[in-house]
Order: sequence, then structure tokens, then C-alpha cells
Amino acid sequence: MTGEGVLDLEAYRALLSLGPRLVCFTHMSNVLGTITPAREIIRMAHEAGALTVLDAAQSVPHLGVDVQLLDVDFMAFSAHKMCGPTGIGVLYGKTALLEAMPRF
Repeated sequence: MTGEGVLDLEAYRALLSLGPRLVCFTHMSNVLGTITPAREIIRMAHEAGALTVLDAAQSVPHLGVDVQLLDVDFMAFSAHKMCGPTGIGVLYGKTALLEAMPRF
């Protein structure tokens, strides 16, 4: 993070050079009030060969979140942030990735 509380994309780029297989990040911070540049973060992760997981618990109730536009691989959010019952939520995954995973 920069001193202004914004994600430091140059530091992120340096971390991606280490070859992570998975990048997980929040879309919107309820602590800092910031919205991350999710499309850019996801694009950079994919260019580095990593899959992405987006924590959208804060953003789904407040923003229009388009998983196809973002090109996110997995996304999670809970119902209670949208005045729904506790204990339930959503885990989105791209069909091709889910089909390639072993079944439980």
C-alpha cells in the first residue's frame, strides 16, 4: 500500500515476478474505503500465469460486479452483507476451471 492507502501496483508487479500460482485480493476495503483496480490486478496476474480469487464481500452490495468483464477466475461473497441470512454465500468459479478440478 502507498502512504495514501492505495494499492502499490509496482510492488505488486515485483511480487508477481516471483511466480505465484494464485492471487487473492479484496475488491473493496471496508477499513480503508478503497476500491482496488480489479481488472488490472487480474490482467497482471493472468499475464504472470496465476489464477485469481476476488473477495467481493464489500463490493457486491455496492457496485455492479461483472465477473466476465473482470475475467476473474474465482469470486466469493457472503449474503449477510446484502441483508441476507448469515452462514450462506456464493463461490463463483469459471466453468472450465471447475470442470478441471477433482470432484469431492
